[in-house]
Amino acid sequence: MTTYTPEIRARLEQYLATHTLPKGMGSEESACSIAAINLAISGKMTDDIPDCMSEVIGKATITLQDSMPDEMRNSARYKAWLPTAVGTGREREQERLKILMEWMWGTVLPHLQAFADEKGFGKEWRTMCSERTQEAAYAAARVADAAADAAADAAACAARVAARVARVAADAAVAAAVAAARAADAADYAAARVADAAAGAAFWEKIDPIGVLERMTKLEDKQ
Repeated sequence: MTTYTPEIRARLEQYLATHTLPKGMGSEESACSIAAINLAISGKMTDDIPDCMSEVIGKATITLQDSMPDEMRNSARYKAWLPTAVGTGREREQERLKILMEWMWGTVLPHLQAFADEKGFGKEWRTMCSERTQEAAYAAARVADAAADAAADAAACAARVAARVARVAADAAVAAAVAAARAADAADYAAARVADAAAGAAFWEKIDPIGVLERMTKLEDKQ
């Protein structure tokens, strides 16, 4: 198993201070979050989650770093957080998954309530967020799809995104093995394309993906 040493952490911090993190894996000159970690550990360009890092955090990082705005991914706050995530290990994955799922159900999905109300599936969306079950999420997806079928192009696109979000939430509710990626995907689909670029950036600020990554990392604060 990889040991996360002070020397590795120093190399990662130096890389983050002098390079831009891109969407996708990128290159050695501009590597994604996980690839930057691996470059610091082994010098190899790969997006495999290192074995010294929580797999739940790693999966969420891969999805969220590709989805959040460039400015957020390259912010001082994100780059200060990333080195703290590497030595998290895999002994407390259920605690981390619980935090991530609570964020999906309690923060990400409720932020689409006003949109759901406007498009005619607010009741089902509210029930989904309250009951947090596969059945309720699929019900919300069905009515969102129906709203899309009845809408003009722009509204239809947004409603279909909402339906996709609900289906991702349903998958996360029952598929524990992939729930970390599914829960993070829900934020991705919710933030993307529901409104214009400015509204999308504001949405990311409201749901605060860096905050949930921080909470999953600093479990000792909850003891």
